[in-house]
Amino acid sequence: MSDRQDDTPTRDAEPRDADELADAVSDLGETDDDRLDAVQEHNESLEERLPSPDELPRTHGTPSQG
Repeated sequence: MSDRQDDTPTRDAEPRDADELADAVSDLGETDDDRLDAVQEHNESLEERLPSPDELPRTHGTPSQG
């Protein structure tokens, strides 16, 4: 796990209205295309940080003998 704080709203958070959402994305760019590019770059950086299959815990295969 990471020590970084996650500021992603949880599912229990109240839904935002359109004005709140517009304010939330306003700093991502001036146009819709700029904002979409910013989100795409963010998503790509998340994908780069995903662990490889070798780094994940084993969840299938031969059961351990014990």
